[in-house]
Amino acid sequence: MNQRKLQSVKSRTLRLARSNCANFTGQNGCHVTVGGRCALFYESESNGNVCPYFVRSVLPGEPKLEKEYRELFGIKDEKESIDDYCEECGRSIKRSSNRQKYCGSCSDEQARIKRNKRNREYRDRQRRDALGF
Repeated sequence: MNQRKLQSVKSRTLRLARSNCANFTGQNGCHVTVGGRCALFYESESNGNVCPYFVRSVLPGEPKLEKEYRELFGIKDEKESIDDYCEECGRSIKRSSNRQKYCGSCSDEQARIKRNKRNREYRDRQRRDALGF
C-alpha cells in the first residue's frame, strides 16, 4: 500500500474515531486504554495501532473504510472466518445466519420432514374435532 493511501486511511480512521467512538474523550483521550490515550493516535514505526473496541463497534459503520483498514493491518473479518458443520451430515458450511443448522441439501430434507409432521398433527386435530373429543 502506497504512502498516500496509508495516510488517507489513517486520517479517515482518526476522523471516524473522533466523531463516532463512544470511548473517545476528546484531546486524543480514550476510556478503554490504560494510559488514557486512544490507541489510534499513537505514532509508531509500523502502520499504526489497532483498537479492538473501534474495530468491533465503530468501524463496521463505514464498510469501505473497514475493508481498507482490515487490509492495512491484516485483520481477518470475523464474519468470513465463521465455519460451522451441518447437524445432519456433518459437512462444513458457511453460515448465512446465526440460526442456520443444515447445509443446502439437508435443509430441504429437514423442511420436508417438519412439514410432514406439522400436517400429520393438523390432520389428527381435525379428526379429533370431527369426532367430538
